[in-house]
Amino acid sequence: MPDRKTSERLTNKMIPVNRPLVTERDKEEVNKALEETWLSGDTTPVKNLEASLKKTLGTENAIAVSNGSVALDICTEALEINEGDECVVPTFTIISTVANLARKRAKIRLIDADPVTWSMNAQETIFSMSENTKLVVPVHIYGLSVDMDPIIEKSLVTGTHILEDAAEALGVTYKGKACGTFGILGTFSFFANKVVTGGEGGAIITNDYLLAEKIRKLKNLNHSDEERFVHKELGWNARLPGLSAALINSQLQRLEELVKTKKSKAQVYLDGLMGHPWFDFQPASTQHSENAYWVFGILLNEQSPFNAKELQNILRERGVDTRRFFCPMHLQPVFSNLFSGSKGAFPVAEQLWLKGLYLPSGIGTTDNEISQVIETLWELIK
Repeated sequence: MPDRKTSERLTNKMIPVNRPLVTERDKEEVNKALEETWLSGDTTPVKNLEASLKKTLGTENAIAVSNGSVALDICTEALEINEGDECVVPTFTIISTVANLARKRAKIRLIDADPVTWSMNAQETIFSMSENTKLVVPVHIYGLSVDMDPIIEKSLVTGTHILEDAAEALGVTYKGKACGTFGILGTFSFFANKVVTGGEGGAIITNDYLLAEKIRKLKNLNHSDEERFVHKELGWNARLPGLSAALINSQLQRLEELVKTKKSKAQVYLDGLMGHPWFDFQPASTQHSENAYWVFGILLNEQSPFNAKELQNILRERGVDTRRFFCPMHLQPVFSNLFSGSKGAFPVAEQLWLKGLYLPSGIGTTDNEISQVIETLWELIK
C-alpha cells in the first residue's frame, strides 16, 4: 500500500518531464505574425530570426529550417557525403545525428561517450580520425560541450569537415565561444523541450557563403536558378513557418535569462539531492565549458537497486514523468546490420542507456514541482 503522501500525489496531474514557458510577449509576436499573415515562405519573422541568430552566435550566415533533424540531413547533403565516405560520430546521441549518413551508406565509425561529461570522447575521436575521414560530428550533450580543441586540431591535419550537432547547446559555450560555431556547419533545434522553442524548428549556421547559398536552395525544394518548378537536383521542403519563427525569435531575445533559469532549476536539484546514495550527476562545469543544463540528468550508481527503466516506471506510478537517456546507435534495432557485434564495445554509452534518465526540468517547471520530485526520490529509499 502506498503511503498517504504518495496516494495524494497519484491523484494529482502528472508532473511532465518538460513544460515550456510562453510569455505574453511571445503571444504578441505570434499574433502579429498571424495578423500580418506571415505564415509561409521567406517571411519577415524568418528573416528576423536569422538575423538574431547571426548576432547571438557571431556567425556570418544562419538559415532557418523546419526542425533540427532535417538540418542535419541537409548539412550532410550539402557536404556531399556519399556511399563509403568515412564519418566519425558518437554512439551516444539521438538517431537524427546518424540517420542520413546511414541512408547514404556512409562508413560510420562510432565513438564512446566521455565518462564524466557524457559528450563525445575527444581523445577516442582524434584516434579514429585519419586522412580518410571526410566528416566528424561532435554532439554537445545535455548542456555541456565536447572538448573541441583536439578535434579541431586533428581535422586541420586530416582535412576533415566538422559538423556540430548543437541541438541541445544553444547558450552553451566552449572557452567563451558559442557551441555550434567551431565547424564548417552547425545545427540547432527549437523543439518544445529546448531552451528556446517554436514547438518545432531548427537552424543551420556557417561562415561559408557558398555553402549557405547551397543550403538555402536545398531547404526550398532546390528550384533551378533559371526557372522555378524546374529541378536539376532534389531538395527538401524544410521551410520554417512564420508563426514558429516569431515564437523562436521572441524567446531568443531572452536567451541569457532562460539559461540562468535552467541553471537555477538544476541547482535546486543538486542541493535537494545532495547526499542521495543512488545518483551521480553530470558536472556543473569543466575546464572549458559551463553546464547550461538543457536537461537535468541523473545516473544511477552501483548502490541503486533499480536500473533506469525500473526507476522510470516507479516514478510514473508516483506522478513524475522522466525520460531515459539516449539508446546508443550500436544498440538500435534499425542499425543491427550496420553495427552488428558491437554490443559491449562502447561501455560508457551502454551504462548511460542502462542507468541514466532525466527529471522534469523545463523552463515552465515550477520549483514546487521540482521539490515534489526531490521528495519522491528520497521517499524511495524508505
